[in-house]
Amino acid sequence: MTQEIQKGDWRSFFDKLSKEKFGWETNVRVLSDATGANMLSEGMPFNGITYEENEEGISIEILTGKSADRHDSHTITDPQKVAFEPDPGGKGGTLDIEDAAGTKTLVSFLSEPGRKSQDAATG
Repeated sequence: MTQEIQKGDWRSFFDKLSKEKFGWETNVRVLSDATGANMLSEGMPFNGITYEENEEGISIEILTGKSADRHDSHTITDPQKVAFEPDPGGKGGTLDIEDAAGTKTLVSFLSEPGRKSQDAATG
């Protein structure tokens, strides 16, 4: 069941999510009426989310990557809505951030660090 995160709780939610999901394999997609669906990163480890609020407004930055040479970041300016839908098993899930233009950024948490190699060995 999708739960909307109240704006006043965004900073603490992102801090908690960054700690709990650090290193998880992720997919990051952007859905926009103007450009359609675009995959920004696929299978990259999650490094965290930063929340910035200053005189210019609010921005959220999503960080993924394996090293300084192989990393991605995506910044959402003027976010309006944040929601999280856990997987039915309760471990992974999808983070949904929507900006003022209606563009959605979806971060899918696919597997825990080390889980993929364990699954391959048993499956």
